[in-house]
Amino acid sequence: MGFLSQRLSSLLLGLLLLAVPVSAFVPTDPFISELSESRKELIRAGHTAPYNQLTVQRVVVGKAKIMPNGAIINLPYGPEFIPSFHDLQHNPKWQPKEKILGDLKFDHSAFAYNTDKKLLIDILFWTSHAADIYTTYRGVKYECISEANPLLPTVPNLGEMFTLKATVIWGVKTAFMTDIEYGELWWDDWKLSSGLLTSVVAYNNHRITKKAIRRGCKKR
Repeated sequence: MGFLSQRLSSLLLGLLLLAVPVSAFVPTDPFISELSESRKELIRAGHTAPYNQLTVQRVVVGKAKIMPNGAIINLPYGPEFIPSFHDLQHNPKWQPKEKILGDLKFDHSAFAYNTDKKLLIDILFWTSHAADIYTTYRGVKYECISEANPLLPTVPNLGEMFTLKATVIWGVKTAFMTDIEYGELWWDDWKLSSGLLTSVVAYNNHRITKKAIRRGCKKR
């Protein structure tokens, strides 16, 4: 009886143990600070037991950058923790950095002329072109001087020279101003270079005329 009673007690104890729910140990630490690198690699390979879903997610995306639009960018040596939504929006560490030169916008305001410089450029531009017309008109009055511009007659009058200059200037300005962003800057640059070049041309016209006078060239 004693043996039978002992067997029955063991059987009842076994049944009682089977009736008790069995639960495995599931780590609750979401910050995975105690996990070794080898354990993390096993989790990334799919061996996730006995860790909970949050821990697994943090290990799997531990080397990825989550952008504000939800995109995940793999990094060679990324952070171990998923940043908060606030960090994604405001922390400079998580903001996308522009590294492609083509995406960088040219700040032309640093090269723009101020009001005083624009005034000086306009004075130079219009004065030099007026001087060019005057010195050309004065020079072609002499028989040994003729206009070299193929778009004008050999001996042009004031109207013809003025019309040609006005047409060219208007055409250049119209072409530049089609560029809304940089057109004004290019127009100012062209006026400056054109004013300097035309000043040289006007001076050369004056020099040629004086030389013709010294040589006794007759007027037409």
